[in-house]
Amino acid sequence: MRLIVILISFLFTSDIFTSVGSFTLSAQVERSLTVNIEKNFVMNYIQDLKIYPKFFPDVVSVRSLNETDSEWIYKVEAPLAPAYNLIFILQNKSTGDTLTFESTDKEKDYLYCRSVIEQISETKTKVSFIFKISITREKASDIHFLAGVLGEKFLSERMKEKLEDDLETFISKAIKDMYIARRTSAK
Repeated sequence: MRLIVILISFLFTSDIFTSVGSFTLSAQVERSLTVNIEKNFVMNYIQDLKIYPKFFPDVVSVRSLNETDSEWIYKVEAPLAPAYNLIFILQNKSTGDTLTFESTDKEKDYLYCRSVIEQISETKTKVSFIFKISITREKASDIHFLAGVLGEKFLSERMKEKLEDDLETFISKAIKDMYIARRTSAK
């Protein structure tokens, strides 16, 4: 009986059910590739916000709010829980050959997308992508009812794996579309 009282006491005072501080999931992925298309065409293509919901899995929509800000809706699917959408307001902080979109809110839901465009030759361009995402909540259960049990590290690793797969899918589909768009514009 005493063991049961100790276990119950532990469960109600442990970090699984209560929150001390906050609970954060985060992931960062990077990928570079080279395409046989001139730099200006690649730059214009990647700046087009319509390609992100079209080719990036779980990006539901991207809507321009003004000259610098856009609203990105990202669908989160977790096992044993209904999917829900996160809304990110991103500010375009692009300069020169670097396209950068970064969340205006760096505390709760953060999204960062950067593409560095580098001309290799007249018709060859290198593109380097960096995507970062983080979700912070007061309690683990605000993210998922099992988040406290599974832990930040484990869930962040799963988030990174998912983001890597999503980036691969985006690159694969966007490159095919970019080559088609390039051929179409050359006619």
